[in-house]
Amino acid sequence: MKAFPEVKLDWGIEGIRFALKNGNIVVVDDTLRFSSTVVTATANGFTIYPISDREKGLIFATSIGAEMSGKLGKAKFSLSPISFLENTDNDNKNVVLYSPNGATCSELVKENDVAYIGCLLNAKSVGEQVTKIAKEKNRSVTIIAAGETRAVEEDGKIVYLKENDKVFALEDYLGCGAIISYIKLSKSPEAKVCESAFKSSKNKLKELLLECFSGKYLVQNNLKKDVDHAAQLNYYNIIPIIRNGKIERLA
Repeated sequence: MKAFPEVKLDWGIEGIRFALKNGNIVVVDDTLRFSSTVVTATANGFTIYPISDREKGLIFATSIGAEMSGKLGKAKFSLSPISFLENTDNDNKNVVLYSPNGATCSELVKENDVAYIGCLLNAKSVGEQVTKIAKEKNRSVTIIAAGETRAVEEDGKIVYLKENDKVFALEDYLGCGAIISYIKLSKSPEAKVCESAFKSSKNKLKELLLECFSGKYLVQNNLKKDVDHAAQLNYYNIIPIIRNGKIERLA
């Protein structure tokens, strides 16, 4: 008989919908780059408003007096964690962050749900937090790998397809495995295998992130620093929590 609570692994939008429907505590992991950027931002005092529709984001940012993220070089803040590191002294600490994957997952979190943002950067902290809360509330935990849009390699370059298919993302799998490794609960078979994958890859995280198709895409677009930053295990000792439509550092 399985012990309760239990930690599980699931994927993308349907995964988080199912987990929340069943009252599970969730952790959203979109390593390259939403989760890594949110962890970096909240570690530096920012409050993030996740948005999956850019046009709605612009209207919302104006209505609350927040900064709106954009493309690197065209806006002060972007989906790059480096943009937050380079602007830590910005007076406005509220940023509407557009993302088609991680933000879409985050938007599904409602008032009574318990949800956090995790990745390699804060795996230990978030793993310990969900262990504590799961035991207190007697609720299972689902670690959500956000996944990535399907891409192919053409003439040595990564090209994302127009279809909005969400597929397996190595970086998210490793990030989820890292988080699971710090959770002291009963684990589903899927969670156990994910943890094992992380442990067997622990000493080559940067190498693998640079070689996966998301990493290759970032490198070819001069964003290798984003990958280097995201590959740092337990760099931050903070936990971003999703509540009331925003993400902030858990006190």
